[in-house]
Amino acid sequence: MKWLKKRDAVIYFLLWKKFKETGFTLYEAYSYLDPYFSKKITKSTIRYMSRAGLAVNKEGKYFLIPLEEYLWVLSLPYLKRRATLRHRIQG
Repeated sequence: MKWLKKRDAVIYFLLWKKFKETGFTLYEAYSYLDPYFSKKITKSTIRYMSRAGLAVNKEGKYFLIPLEEYLWVLSLPYLKRRATLRHRIQG
C-alpha cells in the first residue's frame, strides 16, 4: 500500500473537515473543491481513496474513514513483518 500523495492528503483533509459526520456525494465534493481542483482530479482522488480504504461508498454517498484507523490498518501488516524478521535475526 502506498502512502498518500500531498494532493491526496490535502483533499482528504478538506473533505474530512467539511463532511466528517455527514458524508458527501461526488457533486458536493466537486462544489466544495472547485476553487482548488478540477473535477477530474477530485474524482480520481476520491476513487483512489476508495480503493485504498480511506473512503467508503454507501448508496451514492462517500464516508471518510478516520485517519488514525486507516494508519492502524496500513501499519499492522508492516509491524507483523518487522516482528517476524526481527525474531529471525535474533533467534
